[in-house]
Amino acid sequence: MSKKIYIDGDMLLYRAAFSAEKEIKWDDDIFTVHSDFSDLKDCFIMVVECINEILMVDETEGDKVTMVFSDRYTFRHEINPLYKAHRREKRTPLGLGALRDWACDTWDTQHEQRLEADDVLGIIGSGEPGSIIVSGDKDFATVPCIWYNFLKDELRTVTLEEADRQHLVQTLAGDATDGYFGVPRTGLKTAEKLLDKEGAEWQTVVNAY
Repeated sequence: MSKKIYIDGDMLLYRAAFSAEKEIKWDDDIFTVHSDFSDLKDCFIMVVECINEILMVDETEGDKVTMVFSDRYTFRHEINPLYKAHRREKRTPLGLGALRDWACDTWDTQHEQRLEADDVLGIIGSGEPGSIIVSGDKDFATVPCIWYNFLKDELRTVTLEEADRQHLVQTLAGDATDGYFGVPRTGLKTAEKLLDKEGAEWQTVVNAY
């Protein structure tokens, strides 16, 4: 039976672009960083080939790999202007735009207006039975899907019950890396204990807030 595999293209772009950068020290006071585009492509291809090997992708059997990318501006920025605001001060790796253009010309790709790659992947993963979502983002523990975390080399099927509970946990604890915060003094472990004690349901979250 053929497989449909959807890869978080954003994550691969950043990892490949940063990996390809090289630092040169010209003298005691001058350092520069540069990238060779062939290295950028090689780094990207290496990760894709590793994923394909692990998931046993076989194009001759009809397996299909699709890269999913984010739109530049998403609905989250309208809801919360501080969304990922702390990341704006961090520099973008060299060659990211050119690498994305090349990836779009090389693979089948998908992106939707005002959505991040994870949004699109979440919709696909929960709506297309049998499809495999590839990403190192922990948020896919909140999506009922088949999820391959390539950073941990872990393939798992997230059940609806597991996804719903993890969604409640993250809503209580927040996610500082994305710029939104949960209930004060409530981390992941405290959130788990609260759900165990008060019940894993939305009203428990509302009461906590």
